[in-house]
Amino acid sequence: MTTPSGPGGAVGGHVLVLFAFDVGFQVDLDAAGRAVQESRRLEVVRARRPAPVWFDYSPAPLRFQSQGPSVSVGESRAEEAVDVLLYDFGAVLLTYRLPLPATIGELPALSARLSADRGLVADARTRVERIMAAIGPAIERPRLHEAVEDYVIFAVTDWPEGQTPESLAVAHASTLTSAIEGETIELAPEQQDRLMQSRIAYAPTDVAVIDWNAAVLFDREPEDVVAVLQHANVELLELRVLDDELDAILDHADETLNAIIGRRIWPALGSGRLLARFAGVQTDAAVMFEGVNNAIKLVGNQYLARLYRLAAQRLDLQAWQTSVQRKLEAADNLYDKMSDTTSVRRLETLEWVIIILIAISILLMIFPVY
Repeated sequence: MTTPSGPGGAVGGHVLVLFAFDVGFQVDLDAAGRAVQESRRLEVVRARRPAPVWFDYSPAPLRFQSQGPSVSVGESRAEEAVDVLLYDFGAVLLTYRLPLPATIGELPALSARLSADRGLVADARTRVERIMAAIGPAIERPRLHEAVEDYVIFAVTDWPEGQTPESLAVAHASTLTSAIEGETIELAPEQQDRLMQSRIAYAPTDVAVIDWNAAVLFDREPEDVVAVLQHANVELLELRVLDDELDAILDHADETLNAIIGRRIWPALGSGRLLARFAGVQTDAAVMFEGVNNAIKLVGNQYLARLYRLAAQRLDLQAWQTSVQRKLEAADNLYDKMSDTTSVRRLETLEWVIIILIAISILLMIFPVY
């Protein structure tokens, strides 16, 4: 759906609202694809739009559409068909499409409504639950995590003749920065400058302003840029989920260690199970971390690679990755300590067994019972 362009600040395009969810440990995409094709009664159908040619997914996510009732956000109404991306590492990304306001000046008001609206995220969670029910056994250890990562993309694909994206971005900097922050008030000059510094362009015919909460794209064909922002938000969600799971591991590590130390009767029986459970969760976290980081590679397009680095910087992905890596290392150290403690406890037990056996043999020599 495209709003016709016109004079002044009139533009055309669409608004994309992204919601990323975590639905389980891993997903068998082949089995999920077969389930999607068989689930027309759930109004889930395959989409025809392929992945961008510059993206080397390993493996490629499953792309389809979820049909359902349209959701209103103020005077705007989202399309009934919602694009869905299903990743093998257990993430689902839903992309809602709304019409762009007729003028740039209306963007802040729409952005503020989207920030305050709860209807879209509730509808997204309902659709994800329906998708989980549709693909069923294809999900390993299914669980819809409470965390959700949302993002708004204002894609301007039509603008007045004689103007360039760069001139529009500079002329409407105050409006665009307010829209990115979801505010209806004018931001301070320092904040406007900070946001406009995240501007990037490939040619005079496009420009993108990217921040942690939203992005504004002036691009007649923004699909590749949208795909980069989609993956960056999925990566942020998975890092958040992984960080929470590692926190849970570390929070309960002292309980596991105390349980190992507290076992007085042959520690090998219970300690092995505790260590195996801790190691299993630790391994799952490492596998998930590698899966998210290696899911996508940008091939042959340095501009998209630079754009991804900018998006990662604005979303603070590096800080999340550093936090996850630090906690993975802490979990490794804790496992080593637990394993060492278990080994020491086993050796102590064996020593006592040997002492008892020697004592029994001495007693039998002194007091024969045969």
